[in-house]
Amino acid sequence: MIRANKLNFISNNKKKIRFFSFFFFLSFSFLIGYLMTPKLLNFSIDSIKKNLKDNNNININSISKVDYKIFPTPRLSIIGSNFTIGDEVFEVNNSELEIILNLSQILNFKEVNYKKILVKKGSSKINLNNIYQLLNIIKQNKKKLTIQENNLIFFQKNNFFFEIRDALIDIGLPAKKEKLKVKGSFLNNKIFIKLDNVLENKYNLSLEIPELDIAARIFLGKDNLSKVNGFFNLEVFNNFLKFNFIKDDGIKLTKGFIRSKIINTSLDGTINFMPNFFSKLNFNTSVLNVEKMFPLIKKLFFSDSVNNFPLIKKINGSFNFKSKFEGTITNENGEVLLKNFKVGKNKSYFFSAKIIEFGKKGKVQFNLTKIVKYKKNLPKKIEIIGFLIPSTAQITFEKFLLNDKVLQAKKTKEYENKFQNRVITNSLANIFNQNKINKYFKNLL
Repeated sequence: MIRANKLNFISNNKKKIRFFSFFFFLSFSFLIGYLMTPKLLNFSIDSIKKNLKDNNNININSISKVDYKIFPTPRLSIIGSNFTIGDEVFEVNNSELEIILNLSQILNFKEVNYKKILVKKGSSKINLNNIYQLLNIIKQNKKKLTIQENNLIFFQKNNFFFEIRDALIDIGLPAKKEKLKVKGSFLNNKIFIKLDNVLENKYNLSLEIPELDIAARIFLGKDNLSKVNGFFNLEVFNNFLKFNFIKDDGIKLTKGFIRSKIINTSLDGTINFMPNFFSKLNFNTSVLNVEKMFPLIKKLFFSDSVNNFPLIKKINGSFNFKSKFEGTITNENGEVLLKNFKVGKNKSYFFSAKIIEFGKKGKVQFNLTKIVKYKKNLPKKIEIIGFLIPSTAQITFEKFLLNDKVLQAKKTKEYENKFQNRVITNSLANIFNQNKINKYFKNLL
């Protein structure tokens, strides 16, 4: 009797296994058939273009071919796609665009319903002239958009600014405050960018490059006149920069200051992008450590590893200094001039210079003028014209003038050697050392 019950139990289990196996096979076949059916038919190209425009503000001029893929999830793939987001604000080229479909709607060929967009590889360009339009486009984005393995280029009026390589870009949904995230490589260092929509028409943009100890924050908003305004904070190796700004035709900076081990100064001025990039900045300096500043200048512009010349050519403008010392530095297409610097207590001597060449062999042409009193309070004008070699801290006198009269070459060489040994003493920063300069001129006369 027990044996018969056991046989009945085994028989019932086999029936159940056959039933579930058949049910599983039928369900799997139905699922595969459901997923494979779109492969046999064509999706509406017009519907694809319309949905991309309505949901992500993506404009694709032409679509040559659309492939349907099942794995890893059902999606439409457009190979070698070029498109813009907005009115040429964000341009994407040579990428593979994948439309991740809603599983319940994949048989709707006339109305393409999708969950998100995935863009792979290629390159992207962002026009900085239309940056606020881009913020509004991101804010209105209805479907999640992810761009992977992409080179992201920022430009303004066809001028290259900087590039983030191998970027991962996430554009979020309207309900989320986090609108944009970018991860990638900037100058071989990891970079992280995040954009939050904190209030209506107000955005908070943060940037971090941890390996360079760089952190920046920009707050953007619009006033009643629709002018973009906000503030900017930047921290690099415990050096701090902050200013408020208003963007109109250019950018006006107010209430700015810089704090570092080298300089403490207030800052204001303007930055214009049209017709070309040009800045006019004013610095009212309270602290300036010349001894620490010169080694940094030498490393950046007068060393073997100098590759900053393309950047120097882009930083066109004038930089006006007041308080601690007065003068103007101008840069136009790589020509750097120091004009009419008044240095020392009571601005007692004048210094002008021009950078002739960058790199280890770089030269600086200079003119140093001082008025001293000699005997019976009669003024003497001393003027030195020569060259500085920053990489070796060497100085050469081309001319030495006393009351506008050029001294003989032998005397000029003698004064040159004394200046090298008594003033420079292995540091060009001593050109701005008032005590050394005064002592040098006093001992000459």
